[in-house]
Amino acid sequence: MSSLGVRLKQIRLEKNLTVRELAQRAGVSVSYIYAIESGTRGFNIVKLQQLADALEVPLAELWGGTTATRPSRQ
Repeated sequence: MSSLGVRLKQIRLEKNLTVRELAQRAGVSVSYIYAIESGTRGFNIVKLQQLADALEVPLAELWGGTTATRPSRQ
């Protein structure tokens, strides 16, 4: 499992989301999330941003970076 996949799964579970719920929120397929979490598929930065938005975390947090709060959108 890639570190990105580990972080994605960890954050998803912290938010009490199923793979299906996250997929619906992010507009991606369930299989895409499973593949990223298991490290069996490369990723697309646009889709990763969609996942970060759906999880309400900065994209950097998926990379294992900062967990600082995200600035509000206005």
